[in-house]
Amino acid sequence: MSRKLTGLALALILAVLTAAGGCGLFGGDSTSPEAFDTPAQVLASEGEALYREGEYDEAAELFQQLKDRFPYSRFALLADLRVGDAYYKAGRYEEAILSYEDFIRLHPKNEGVPYAIYQMGMVHFDQMLTPDRDPTEARKAMQTFQRLIKQYPKSEWAIRAQPRLQESIHRLANHDMSVGKYYFNTKRYRAASGRFKRVLTHYPDVGLYNEAMDYLRRSQEHLAKLPKREREGEAVDRRDLDSPPAMEQPDVLLGPKDNPF
Repeated sequence: MSRKLTGLALALILAVLTAAGGCGLFGGDSTSPEAFDTPAQVLASEGEALYREGEYDEAAELFQQLKDRFPYSRFALLADLRVGDAYYKAGRYEEAILSYEDFIRLHPKNEGVPYAIYQMGMVHFDQMLTPDRDPTEARKAMQTFQRLIKQYPKSEWAIRAQPRLQESIHRLANHDMSVGKYYFNTKRYRAASGRFKRVLTHYPDVGLYNEAMDYLRRSQEHLAKLPKREREGEAVDRRDLDSPPAMEQPDVLLGPKDNPF
């Protein structure tokens, strides 16, 4: 997250806290209920200080302590959201996702929900691999950003998600293109055709249409030249990208940079 985005996140959190606690959130008479929030406020302040200093693991630990020790404190709302940010910055991605999901589950109507969904998308976005590798994170990023835009179309976080959504879609399209070329180069033309058709039908607007069309034409020309037994016996690419089954082993042993899956 950039410095600008971090500032926006902090502003959002302050707004969330203010809405939750009212005018007496950070002050109040010593005899008022707010006085009992002092230990929680100390943990919140120390956690924020560690976060700003880049000590994300330590910040996450303090925010988690705040959640565990003061679950009914108004500062627990801060921790519910901020612990996800700390895990994300620390590269503890699974824990970050769980934290953001907890925030959404616990506070489904809170104004911080669009931010939490956006951050979940960014967790996946930051883990996207090159097009010749596993597209799982790109797919999850796409689905999460689409969810955000559908549920909160007027949110500033939906606007921020648009270019990330386009990049994740572009990554998925290039993955199919890469796998199609792999099949084409290994003379598995039927499987290659399926991938190129997918690029044409699922991703017609990412700039790959003409290239996919050319490869599809060439694949079908080669397929038509094969003997009938070979043409009908060629394995179909049945890989469902949402739930990929085990692929048959290729004829040659692939190195880590050659395997398109």
